[in-house]
Amino acid sequence: MDNLGLSVTILLTGFSVVFAVLFALIGIIKLYGTIIYNIQNKKSDKKASRNADLPKAVREPDDEPAVIVEAEPDTDEDELIAVISAAVYSVYSSSEVRVKSIRKSNPRGSAWRNAGLADSVRPF
Repeated sequence: MDNLGLSVTILLTGFSVVFAVLFALIGIIKLYGTIIYNIQNKKSDKKASRNADLPKAVREPDDEPAVIVEAEPDTDEDELIAVISAAVYSVYSSSEVRVKSIRKSNPRGSAWRNAGLADSVRPF
């Protein structure tokens, strides 16, 4: 009976210590997050307070305006369709073959395989 009481005492002490340390870690992590959040927001508060007393025309811009650049396609779609159709005709060498649609396939295999394939077929 004495061993049972000692076992229960050790079990409860172990649980108490584990949960106390767990709650201490949660508190430390939340405190760290709060400190970092306040430091990051202090910079934006300085910029807002510096511009607050100035008229709107004289204020510094809050953020730099984003420049939108539309990417031009590398190849024309009609040219791409013609190249794919020519490749299909050369493989099958039959006038009965007709390309109905062209769509991009889903990448198969691992990312390493796809990176290796992309590297090996890249133009010089």
